[in-house]
Amino acid sequence: MINFNRVSKSYGKDNKALRDVSFTVEAGEMLFLTGHSGAGKTTILKLLMLMQDVSYGQIKVNGQDISCMKSRKIPAYRRNIGMIFQDHRLLENKTVLDNIALSLQIRGYSDTLSYKKANAALVQVGIAEKANFYPQELSSGQQQRVGIARAFVAKPDIILADEPTGNLDPDLSLDLMKIFEKLNSLGITILIASHDLFLIKRLQKRVLVLEKGELIDDFSPQKNMYTP
Repeated sequence: MINFNRVSKSYGKDNKALRDVSFTVEAGEMLFLTGHSGAGKTTILKLLMLMQDVSYGQIKVNGQDISCMKSRKIPAYRRNIGMIFQDHRLLENKTVLDNIALSLQIRGYSDTLSYKKANAALVQVGIAEKANFYPQELSSGQQQRVGIARAFVAKPDIILADEPTGNLDPDLSLDLMKIFEKLNSLGITILIASHDLFLIKRLQKRVLVLEKGELIDDFSPQKNMYTP
């Protein structure tokens, strides 16, 4: 599904965000990327979204080399990926339902089908009653649920989440992770960047540990929990 082969990313001569990183993610897997701030977690997600270019190495997704993908092919590639940001990035002048439906409308879905699927997505994340609210009327946890609904409403193959629980308390964080687990049970491959080691330990999923741009550990739940 996802294969990083000796991938490096540099921002100038002396700033290497990733150094010779290699790993493989199987289809339908759910795993975490962890490490201190600046370790390279977000860079990996941005490379997968083709928001940045690889400096060296190769990335394959579904057998396709995306390291040198032509710009005209990027929009079609991104349609198979849902992205969730820590800061939500919701349109404040549109309702919750509009925000979700818009992600389908830009893919060519009819308005009727877009709003039908958007409503169903809100039911999935447990805030159907907030459909006609505006983002600023919601709590941070509710806004993140909207972000999750927007990410999976088009049924992508992959969901990438960048510190989705960074601003939430432990109980709300765990509730959101249960939503991710439910989506993963539907066959969606999920990569979550997080520094919340307590939460990661509770989920008992595979973990990739990054430090200063290097992959220093890749372990399964059967192994001892990493402590920085």
